[in-house]
Amino acid sequence: MTATTRETFHRIASFIVSGEEAREELTKELLRHHSSLSQLIFSHPSDRDHVSKDNVSLVVFCAVLKELAHRYGRSLLPEGDLLQQPELLRDYLMVHMARERVEQFRLLFLDVKNHLIRDEIQGRGTINHVSVYPREIAKRCLELDAAGIIMVHNHPAGQPNPSRGDIIMTQNIEMALQVINVKLIDHFIITKKAQTSLRQLGLLSSVLEADQLSSSG
Repeated sequence: MTATTRETFHRIASFIVSGEEAREELTKELLRHHSSLSQLIFSHPSDRDHVSKDNVSLVVFCAVLKELAHRYGRSLLPEGDLLQQPELLRDYLMVHMARERVEQFRLLFLDVKNHLIRDEIQGRGTINHVSVYPREIAKRCLELDAAGIIMVHNHPAGQPNPSRGDIIMTQNIEMALQVINVKLIDHFIITKKAQTSLRQLGLLSSVLEADQLSSSG
């Protein structure tokens, strides 16, 4: 536990309760249950059962901070070609998905110039599974007139490598998209500490245009 974390929690406590004694007590309570600010913000509400009902404003405060973090991440995305600055895209995905408690499947729909059309969560599952349907993804691409998509899902357990199921699912979706002439640009797996690109692992069969390939790498 760092002094910086303690100072941060004390500042949060100053927004929640009045009086130095109450602030110190809340700070100690937060330090007992959370090792960092990010763990506090992105923790599940059930992880805050230790919080007194008198401090319900803490839950609200954390929800506000989480929403601000998501909005900040969204602001990092380039306005134009999403693939020109892949590090910003990955930062955005980490902010949104790295600390999710269950698997979440997200799709980023792009137009012919790789501009973001829509960012959608297609499904949430359990700690190690989320259901994905190639037909529904293809249908949504047609509805949005997307030229390409980036698939993303997280592994809450921390395993950065794709499972056999992940690989089969990805390849099935890629085949379904080829029928409607939509590119599967990449499929990222996100954990708390790592990101894995299935394209970089050589698990996608389609070939991107030269500019797309260099940008997504």
